[in-house]
Amino acid sequence: MKKMKNILKIFLFSFAVLLISNCSTDDKIIDTVFDDVQEGAILRTIKVNQATFDFNDKSSKWSVTLEKQGAEFSEIKIYATHSSEGVDSDEVFVKSIPASSFTPTGFNNYPRGEVSATLQETLTALELSDGDFTPADKINLRLELILTDGRKFSVDDNSPRVTGGSYFSSPFQYSVQFSCPLENASIFNGNYEVTVDAWADYAPGDIVPVVYDPANGLLNFRIMNTANPYLVNFDTTYLIVTVNPADGSVTVTSNETWDYGGGFTTNVTGDGSIGSCTGDINLKLDFSGSSQNQALSLVKVVD
Repeated sequence: MKKMKNILKIFLFSFAVLLISNCSTDDKIIDTVFDDVQEGAILRTIKVNQATFDFNDKSSKWSVTLEKQGAEFSEIKIYATHSSEGVDSDEVFVKSIPASSFTPTGFNNYPRGEVSATLQETLTALELSDGDFTPADKINLRLELILTDGRKFSVDDNSPRVTGGSYFSSPFQYSVQFSCPLENASIFNGNYEVTVDAWADYAPGDIVPVVYDPANGLLNFRIMNTANPYLVNFDTTYLIVTVNPADGSVTVTSNETWDYGGGFTTNVTGDGSIGSCTGDINLKLDFSGSSQNQALSLVKVVD
């Protein structure tokens, strides 16, 4: 199984390189799909501008830049759920973003725009006041794309390739955590459970060790590969994650080249965000050559 998966990764890696090299002259696959089928639409995440809410500032806002691909739309609705100690509230409507706020841009001229919500807007919709939530709580924001013909698209209407894949990256939902003052990255030391791995080294539920050592930098931690079943050099490789305490954003790089065997090696970079109050980790990883923006999400295991 390990050999077959690595062969598959090598094949997909090579195919993606070929595909990217032909993009400038050939019709884009997504254009062909939408032209032929003419149904559905996605919201591709171009950039996460702000991934967290400042617990002490209700004017702070979560913000992403999205690109709409597919059928024409009229609005994007934002819904919220409050999660506290593993218990989720009922979902509530927060606000609507009109299609008029999106502007055609980029090399493909697809409409792009900002979708955002302030902490105050979200708390008001959830009917939460001071004392009703803690820094350890989470807010889940779900987007619903409303087409001009009345059809609706959200997370349950798309496959994992769309919601968590490298190109589309159209999750339709975002875990928005609170940011807390962070003097060092010690909260990230311990075992973590994998919830999402688009690169598919891990299955949901697998346990990955994360190590904080102040000798490596007060705001750095390592995601170890010792549990990775597909790497040849699993015992010497890891991801170095550097935290920006101002906004909870992170940058990522591998300490050395990852070797999957069969001549397939790759370097890894990326970015993402962390929950500085909870210790959760949400990354988008780029594997050199082709596979970009691969989601990796980890939740700290509570002893």
